[in-house]
Amino acid sequence: MGKGYRIPSSHPSIVAKRLPTARLMPRVGQPLSPAPDATVAHHNTSSSHEHSDRRHGAKCKEILQGLSGQQQEYVVYEDVSFQDYIYVADRLESIGYAKAWKRLTFFPGSQTLMASSPSAAHESVLGVVAEDLCGTLLSLPVPRTTLACRTQGNNYLRGDSICGIPDLCIQMHSSASLKPRPLWIMESAFTQPDGDVMRKLHAYASDKPDLLVVGKIVLNQARPYRNPGSKGAIARELRSSELLTIDEWTDRAGDLDVLSQVVVDGHTWFSLSSVEIHVWVRQPNDTRIVLDRREGDGYAFGTLYPTVDIDGINKAFRCGLGLLKETIICELQKIADVEQATIRLMEDWSPPSQLLNATLLVSALTSAAQLTAYDRYYDWRSKLKKKPYNSAKRLTRASRTALRDSAQGD
Repeated sequence: MGKGYRIPSSHPSIVAKRLPTARLMPRVGQPLSPAPDATVAHHNTSSSHEHSDRRHGAKCKEILQGLSGQQQEYVVYEDVSFQDYIYVADRLESIGYAKAWKRLTFFPGSQTLMASSPSAAHESVLGVVAEDLCGTLLSLPVPRTTLACRTQGNNYLRGDSICGIPDLCIQMHSSASLKPRPLWIMESAFTQPDGDVMRKLHAYASDKPDLLVVGKIVLNQARPYRNPGSKGAIARELRSSELLTIDEWTDRAGDLDVLSQVVVDGHTWFSLSSVEIHVWVRQPNDTRIVLDRREGDGYAFGTLYPTVDIDGINKAFRCGLGLLKETIICELQKIADVEQATIRLMEDWSPPSQLLNATLLVSALTSAAQLTAYDRYYDWRSKLKKKPYNSAKRLTRASRTALRDSAQGD
């Protein structure tokens, strides 16, 4: 997890439609804008093509300037063509902003583009889930040169309904097929509306009928985050002081185990009301996974905050891994040179009864709350135009580790 957004250059259908981009990095504080050659050159100079080119350039400019503007973690753009989407993705990558906007999701039918800049909170619980799933999949008694199931957070999936990168995706890679099969998808939502998350999941399920498990982790804010602005009393007070280091921030944050809110210098930088986990598992008689279930077989619900209850989620994961096992056995039987002993080993393999550890999940969530709060403070404070600004360094990997250890009470 945590890799920057990147459209795989080996994907022929994407490369063929890329538009030329400038490779110049913007100066500090300079907003993103389309390259000088943002519009496509056409030999046909009809008015309709000229109008299309002007519209394409204007839409790309709107999106790129919006993504480089004020601090935001999630934004949606409507009336975006596939050409706009490909250009914006390539432009973000070419000038180094792809790391900040690592998730672009495009819906071809409605021409909607969703852009998110995942925070530490967004990736906290999902990161632990991915690690646990990865460890379990590595225990499969199958030669990985023959078949492997890989847990990744940077798989680009393109279909009729959606083009994007799920937050977590398990794909089966088989020597019998050149194309991997997505079998398990999960999304994490922090600042995204739940309706937008479900829209993604429904689209992935529509494009990928082989999916066995679909899930979402929802971190509900107690109230929407707002930065202090630039003119209020808190902004004036913070503007007149030095940029806090991570150690100074930790001292002012108080109890690092509090998840409900993080308040520093009178401003709420993070708040949380609940954390939910929803999992859907494909049922034997279903032609594809059904995401409209809210009870009974095929659906599980769990919580991490304010109460902790993930028993149902662990049962659903075990069921999903059982379906994965059956799928792997069927695939092995299609491969001519697979020994029967390998198939028998796979038949004897069993998934763990308790895949997820609630203590580890809550610990990751707790430290991520503080990291998200500090990142929001840093991003807001560094954008103020008056000095002093850069008297403290950006949060380093060592500082993040120290903060996490402090949150865990080490």
